[in-house]
Amino acid sequence: MNLSRRSSGRLGHPCLPLFAVAFVYAAAQVIAVTTRLRLGWDETVYVSQVSPHAPTAFFSAPRARGITLLPAPVLAMTASLASLRLYMTVLSSAGLVIAYWPWARLLRPATAALAALLLAALWMVQFYGNAVMPNIYVAYGAVAAVGWFARTVRGQGRSAPLWLALSLAFVALMRPGDALWLVLPLLGAVAFARRRRRIALSAVVAGPAAGAAEWVVEAYARFGGPLNRLRVSSRSEGGLGWHPEGLRMELHALNDRLLCRPCGGATWHVPPLSVWWPLVPALAAGGLVLAARGGRLRLVALPAACGVMLGASYLLFVGYAAPRFLIPAYALLAIPIAELVRAAATLGQGRWRIATAGVVAAALAVQVAGQQMVLARMVRSQQSARLDFVAITDELHGLGVRAPCTLSGQQAPPLAFYAGCRSLQIAGNDASVDVARLLGETSLTRLAVIERDGHRPHYTQDWLHYTFTTPNGHHWHVFLPPHPPAAPRS
Repeated sequence: MNLSRRSSGRLGHPCLPLFAVAFVYAAAQVIAVTTRLRLGWDETVYVSQVSPHAPTAFFSAPRARGITLLPAPVLAMTASLASLRLYMTVLSSAGLVIAYWPWARLLRPATAALAALLLAALWMVQFYGNAVMPNIYVAYGAVAAVGWFARTVRGQGRSAPLWLALSLAFVALMRPGDALWLVLPLLGAVAFARRRRRIALSAVVAGPAAGAAEWVVEAYARFGGPLNRLRVSSRSEGGLGWHPEGLRMELHALNDRLLCRPCGGATWHVPPLSVWWPLVPALAAGGLVLAARGGRLRLVALPAACGVMLGASYLLFVGYAAPRFLIPAYALLAIPIAELVRAAATLGQGRWRIATAGVVAAALAVQVAGQQMVLARMVRSQQSARLDFVAITDELHGLGVRAPCTLSGQQAPPLAFYAGCRSLQIAGNDASVDVARLLGETSLTRLAVIERDGHRPHYTQDWLHYTFTTPNGHHWHVFLPPHPPAAPRS
């Protein structure tokens, strides 16, 4: 009898549906995204910080080093791209379970699993699932933090405040700026807490402070303090401030590109596969109404408020767009939307319930199918674009640009990673030296300046000039100083 009860308890664990969603999410990454997709620009910067197999790239002020810690164990053992991708797949799938774990006991287990499924079905979440990028992990930390906050102020579990602090520290380690926007509504919620108010306040303050400590230390070491680092970050980001046009930019970039920068040609056009995006606020509001009727408004309103705050930070205060920026907002808003979807699927009795459940299932199937179509297009596009990195690297090696070497110019950071060089930039977001310092490298290492648009930098007027075309039909120009260290090999 005891054995039977134990078995039934295991089968009925509230997080079992979450594990099922995580398994499907992992499979989607391996099958739809593949483990062969080469590293993108930002990934090469993050990976180079901890990989013993590549020179360390310049780390600009807006970045945080938290994400570099996640791939470090596998990078220390191998340079295999497939191993790295599989490892990140396991991490992101486990993170999905950890994020919604506290919600499986706060809400119905099916609602928590449905929220995780709504998030995991989005193309950008699947695309970045096995990537070395921080946005998904910010989302996981934010969802977990809000869940543990709710459990803390409800008195559910002695360890809840500790998990709250750890979740917030994790968010701050990944992206301190996102942690600040997340903490603001949590501080407001502390004022309305009925229990353990001081404990919750301590965790909300101490967690982000601990997570941001490394960022602050580096700010003093490299940028003259946190305030100056914020100013440098703002310049690198094109001037952070009031940018309400960000809403239009994000819609424009949603199913079209990984990064829209500059994004001056953005329009309000909503293509068929983007129809879900303007509906997100309405669906979340509907979930709040249903939660209010069921006496769960306090519980569901907090993730909604945090999601709105994190979304607004990018939609209104950043002057360019990328679909990945809104992943944390989607993760939090998925909770009230899951409330709505679950209620709609169980509406009515008998045949009516079967009919409504069928309609909801059909709507979800259409959404998933549309996201898979966008994902397939994005994967093909990025596979093709990143193969250019390999072709350019081969051309550079043929011209004698081999380690130890230095690259500058367009796409220099990722190209340097693939070529085994370091990169130095005199302009742009990754500017780290002036022209005099760059020219000084010509006597120390093999230096190459590479440009795609054919513009010849003024300091290369007497340099050797080579041109070639990649398999994608892009024309590139390489400028080499005319002296032995950088001269092409026969």
